[in-house]
Amino acid sequence: MVGPKEFVMTAKNSVASYFDRVASNYQKSSDGVIWGLVRRREAASVIAKLGNITGRQILELGSGAGYYTRLMLREGASHVYAVDLSTRMLNELPADNVTPIAADATSVNPGRTFDLILSAGMLEFVPHPERVLTNAARFANPDARFVILFPKLSSLGRIYQRFHAHNGMAIELFDQTAVEALVCNSGWRLAGVSTAGPYSSIAVLTRD
Repeated sequence: MVGPKEFVMTAKNSVASYFDRVASNYQKSSDGVIWGLVRRREAASVIAKLGNITGRQILELGSGAGYYTRLMLREGASHVYAVDLSTRMLNELPADNVTPIAADATSVNPGRTFDLILSAGMLEFVPHPERVLTNAARFANPDARFVILFPKLSSLGRIYQRFHAHNGMAIELFDQTAVEALVCNSGWRLAGVSTAGPYSSIAVLTRD
């Protein structure tokens, strides 16, 4: 029988292996016709929720190949600390003003604190997503903002879920109640949840 620890390790390895395989074409795929339209709509919501990021240093949890890393730098961020499990994804990041960190978002220690934290499209892959929030709170300054993009519990969300099931990964979908449960006792306060795209929502958390 597989125990809880072994289950978490297996899930992490599956996610890292999948994203290692697709890393070299991931950024290009993000700019494709259909996915590009979806991501641009989501990105507009993310940037709006982050607010004015000019000159800010941002912690990004689950950076992937850097779709949002690049966007934040274009919007004026001075530096992005980019965390991801996949070292091949991190190799695709821009070289300037980015610190890549190969680590698990549930336990990473970036070595400093932040006013802004972003997680866009990562939480669904984590066996214990509440640990991401709890760990992030350790590196959040008072009044810090944590913006989270996640797939919502909906018919389109289930299509997205089935897509990843075909790639050997069981991802989680979230509704308002699930998000509220994650935030409870995490060190964060839920400021609001809103629609970001066809199958995604965005949550804004503030530091307790």
